[in-house]
This record gives sequence, C-alpha cells and structure tokens, in this order.
Amino acid sequence: MDKNTFISEMGEDFSDFAEVLKKEKLLESLATKLYIISSKLQGKSSIQYKTNSICINFDEFEKYPQRFSHQNSAIDLVLKFDIEVKINNENLIQGNDPFNIFGLNILIHGKNKNNQNSKIRYAIHFDRHKKEEEKEKKAKKSIQPHPAYHFQFGGNKLTEEEIDYGQALFLKSPRIMHHPMELILAIDFILSNFFPRIWDRIKHKTQYKKILQKYQKQFIQPYFQAIANSFDNNLPQNWNAQDIYPQLVEVER
Repeated sequence: MDKNTFISEMGEDFSDFAEVLKKEKLLESLATKLYIISSKLQGKSSIQYKTNSICINFDEFEKYPQRFSHQNSAIDLVLKFDIEVKINNENLIQGNDPFNIFGLNILIHGKNKNNQNSKIRYAIHFDRHKKEEEKEKKAKKSIQPHPAYHFQFGGNKLTEEEIDYGQALFLKSPRIMHHPMELILAIDFILSNFFPRIWDRIKHKTQYKKILQKYQKQFIQPYFQAIANSFDNNLPQNWNAQDIYPQLVEVER
C-alpha cells in the first residue's frame, strides 16, 4: 500500500470510528474532533495532527470504578487529553519506526465537595524521546535508561503550587516503556482504563474491533516484534530494540 492510500484510509477510519463513539453521550465531543481530523487528512501527503484538550466528563454512572481515593468527595470530574502525532510516511510503509513526534497528555481534575480549596488532579504523560535528545544523551553517556517511547505519572501537570500533596510523596517518575499510540489506540487506552463501562459496551462492535485491530497491527506489532527478534541474531529488526528497551542485553551479531 502506498502512503497516499494509507493516509486516505486513515481519514476514513477516523470517521468510521467516530460513528461508533458518537452513540455514547459522553463521547459526542470526541467524535466531533475525530470527524474534524478525518476531513483534514483527506488529500494530505503526510500524517500530522495536533489537538487541543478534548474533554470527557464523568457522570454519575461513569465514575472511576476502582481504587479511587476520593470516592465519596469528588465532584465535577473531567478527563482532558491532547495528542500530537507526526509520522514519517516512508518509514511507515517500509515497516520502520514511523514516529517523528508522539505526545499524549491525560489529565483528570475535579473538586472536593468537602474542601473547596482542595484541588483534585491525576495526570499521565506519554511521549517519544526526541531524536535530538537521544543524540545528546549518547554524547553525555547518560546512565539513566530512557526508552524512546515511555510514560510517566504526573509530568508537568502536577505542581506543588497547585496541589496539596498531603502525606503522598512524589519523586521524579521513572520512564516506563510503552508502545506508541496514534489517536485510535490512544482513545482505546483512555476508554478501557478510565471509562470501562463505555468501553465494555462498544469493544465488541464489529466496526470498533476492525479498526482497532488494524492499528494495533500497524503500530504495536512491530514494536514488540523488534524486542522479540533481538533475542535471535538471525532475525531482522526494523525498529531499534535498544532504543525502545534500554535495559535489554544486546546480542552480539
């Protein structure tokens, strides 16, 4: 498949995915954003998009279900996320690591009905290590592992000036390796982890599964394949396994 065909199909997939999502009241604004990105991809020669914060409200039926610290006091909970993606089309078609830019921020915030001065926040940040920083890290011979694709709790969304941490202690969060996600995979991650009731209603729908599987195969399979192939020096590696998994003991080839 050539790059223009893939981009055109991606635009159609975003639109079809939106058709599934818009049937859920809480996801109507998300579906609208997908339609907008879909229309912008049509006729383009590259895959590149960046969103402003997209909001999904938690209503009385969709409160976070497990291990929620403010189960009896949190009100007006909202999940916001933004994503930036820029893909090298040639690498994508050839099966190489395609992301030039990948960044995903997830923020949940609300109010404490028992304390109007208490701000409630939860944040996760995913990104791709910038290639310029990779070169700088290697030049300085940094000893800290820094997976090319990783997530961190907090990021820049939790600051001491805004949050009363109470008895909780937060250190510099480790960078935990995680496969990259374009918009389809990011939405599935958000729904499955933070809106499981909605996810359980739509994950079995034929169109949802068909599109999700396509993007899992395109962006997740080669990530894990590179790691698996690194254990056999006779197998090719289209993605650099050491970049995505720095703790991996390199096999001499």
